[in-house]
Amino acid sequence: MPGEEPPPTEWDRRAFLGGEGIGSYAAGLLGTLLGSDAAVLSVPGARGLVRVSRRAMACDFTLFFPAQCASAVDAGCAALDEIERLENKLSAYLADSDICRLNAEAYDAPVTVDQEVFSLLDTAGRLHRETAGAFDIAAGSLIKAWGFFKGPRRLPGEAELQAALQASGMAHVELDAAARSVRLLRRGVEVNLGSIGKGYAIDRALDLIAGEFRASAVFMLGGQSSLKALGAPPDEPRGWKVEIGDPYNPRRRIASVWLKNQALGTSSAANQWFEDGGRRYGHVLDPRTGRPAQGMASASVLSPTAAEADALSTAFFVMGIEPARHYCQQHPEIGAVLVAEPQAGQAPEAVLLGQVLGNARPA
Repeated sequence: MPGEEPPPTEWDRRAFLGGEGIGSYAAGLLGTLLGSDAAVLSVPGARGLVRVSRRAMACDFTLFFPAQCASAVDAGCAALDEIERLENKLSAYLADSDICRLNAEAYDAPVTVDQEVFSLLDTAGRLHRETAGAFDIAAGSLIKAWGFFKGPRRLPGEAELQAALQASGMAHVELDAAARSVRLLRRGVEVNLGSIGKGYAIDRALDLIAGEFRASAVFMLGGQSSLKALGAPPDEPRGWKVEIGDPYNPRRRIASVWLKNQALGTSSAANQWFEDGGRRYGHVLDPRTGRPAQGMASASVLSPTAAEADALSTAFFVMGIEPARHYCQQHPEIGAVLVAEPQAGQAPEAVLLGQVLGNARPA
């Protein structure tokens, strides 16, 4: 289960390029996205989209608007202001954030939070239950034990690992809806929203665009792993085409899907790992064992919300193909493109799950 990366010390608050063709931008991303968390936007023939971009949450957030959208720059900047507002509230790296206050105070006494934070924590609790603990935001102690919080990344000793495991888990988080409060039942338990917060911020940013600016077609990219589309681009009623890449080969695509009023989140450890004693350890931790998840190369999840897409991509990476298949059968609004670690000498293959992926195809 990954944590968020430390925030950058500086970023350009209003960096944007107007009127840039999406085709040239997508081509420039191929080497980065296909070789890391494995998704790239591709809209054949659609040029002249307006791009609005800014750095926050240690990644680049980018929005694409049809060129005829007169409010594109204002809408994009308002959305990115919303991203920064939520980073200041939800980050485990900013000492005055709501989450850091909760981690510091909620063992001694319940901490009252606002409805926005409580609803997100409640959603995380539901996803924790639905995935039998494969998704768990209360794994901050484990993230720190492995050096995935601020580094350096390292293999923890067995005693340290067991202590961190004992101080992790949603079983130690008590949510009181009536009081809108949070209580941590074990000292040392820490909430880290790195595996759901970015998607949640994208959801809220696009809600703002749709509500205040009446935009009907927008695509938003959060770093290399979180995407959401509203409507469809000009001349392409199927939506925004997203190509999912081979996590081991930046030149190879393994599947494509059309997004329309949907989100896609991807988890992969193929390019985020460290080595100790000749063995590789990925950054996606299984919160049930306290150790890096095994068996999967990448997990991409399609969902109505970016928060769920992000959270479930982490959970499916931990759970593996068959439990993910069962989840999709029970939740028809969810789909997944999963890639298991291949046998030596074999190329990775995509497994498509869920009814909602009827418009997807393997490469």
